[in-house]
Amino acid sequence: MKKILAICIMAMFGLSAFSQSATKVDNLKQQQQVLNLTAKLNKLEIKYAKEQANYAELSAKASTVNASANVMTTDFNTTDAASTVKEAKKVAKKLKETKAINKKLAKSQKKLTKMQAKIAKLKAKLETLDKKVEIVEQ
Repeated sequence: MKKILAICIMAMFGLSAFSQSATKVDNLKQQQQVLNLTAKLNKLEIKYAKEQANYAELSAKASTVNASANVMTTDFNTTDAASTVKEAKKVAKKLKETKAINKKLAKSQKKLTKMQAKIAKLKAKLETLDKKVEIVEQ
């Protein structure tokens, strides 16, 4: 009887130790996941800051090019056909450049919007994981 009691006590002790270590392992896995997501979030925020700088540069360039393109399109003169053709070619070239810059600006803005959505999604995921980790630690 004493042997059976000793075996049962040892078995209970072994099971309780195993369940505690399994909880610790799960907690460590969640902490690792939080760290991985935090690293991913930091990388994404760095890319976002770089893209914001690129967007600001493109925006300034686009505003100057748009202003000069608006001024150029109103200066046509019908008295001299040869000079009008040259001016029209210059204007067409300038308008192509303006269109390309505006397209790059729109693409950059779209990229910023997508990055903002990804950052918000990662932050929400991190918040839920942080709450789970805190609950497990208590």
